[in-house]
Amino acid sequence: MNIKKNISKLFFWREQKYIKNKINAMLSVAQKSGLVDASSREMIENILEFSHTLVREIMIPRTDIVAVSTEAAIDDIIHEVIASRHTRIPVYRDTIDNIIGILNVKDILMFWSKPMTKEDLIACLSTPHYIPETKNTHLLFYELKENKKHMAIVIDEYGGTAGLVTLEDMLEEIVGEIRDEHDGNVTDDRIIQSPDGSLIFDGRMEIEKIEENLNIDLKKGRYETLGGLILDAIKRIPVSGEK
Repeated sequence: MNIKKNISKLFFWREQKYIKNKINAMLSVAQKSGLVDASSREMIENILEFSHTLVREIMIPRTDIVAVSTEAAIDDIIHEVIASRHTRIPVYRDTIDNIIGILNVKDILMFWSKPMTKEDLIACLSTPHYIPETKNTHLLFYELKENKKHMAIVIDEYGGTAGLVTLEDMLEEIVGEIRDEHDGNVTDDRIIQSPDGSLIFDGRMEIEKIEENLNIDLKKGRYETLGGLILDAIKRIPVSGEK
């Protein structure tokens, strides 16, 4: 074990935390003095947090990935692409753990006037950009820009697909959620208000977002989502409708 190296890391972490706390204190004073508004302060705080955020904290999880299989019929693939409203779709062979390329919607527009074959589909694909779950988001941001990529496939420790992350996901970490004309209502659709006034949260919603919405502090642990917190608390998979 390199004791000197570990001690250096400890002091570096403490220094970074000290600097972050000092900046937050300065922002608080600046806001109270009217030098910055709440939204500007939040953006600056998000930028500070962004440099310490890992890809696995912001990625779209495997279960939520919209992807198409090379085994599907061309008409089904085109229908899925249109229905998804995404500009880029991962394409896999056999299993989602074997993503062979990224399909850009604009590349299939040329086939509206003529039949599209599987060979045409494969020719349209761009090479996937693979990254580990532990990659730092601000490093990935510049990496994607440098390689002119808009999406990265996140790989777990076993080499399987853990999720994906886009440039938009990373920008939203700084400026807040980005919505376009296809996104519909501006409210978070992961939160549903019941007739009795109670709230229903999506199990995949981040703990931090729930704390912000309810203005509470939840138990911290080795999880990022509400589902992870519940599994940690009851040590089993809950039954549907359980309270």
